[in-house]
Amino acid sequence: MLALKGEDKDVNCSWYLDNGASNHMCDYKENFVEINENMSGNVSFGDSSKVRIEGKGTILISSKDGSHKMINDVYYVPKLKSNILSLGQLLEKGYEILMKDKCL
Repeated sequence: MLALKGEDKDVNCSWYLDNGASNHMCDYKENFVEINENMSGNVSFGDSSKVRIEGKGTILISSKDGSHKMINDVYYVPKLKSNILSLGQLLEKGYEILMKDKCL
């Protein structure tokens, strides 16, 4: 499942919720509150393509209610086309995910 609500004009602030992704990923360095650029590797996608990881860090996202949340262990992947939050990784961190009446 992949979801994005609304038509956010600022794509750097838009996040796709992905239950198939193993890790959180962001392509915009300015979204990171802290980043370790010594971390590297590759991310593989379902179509067998790969893109380079150029760091790992923490981002700050805005919630629907106006509050902010720190999300740790986010890969910095400059060649990524969209920001991705891994639902599985959020569940591992203690977040709850509820799907009801066509809403997540």
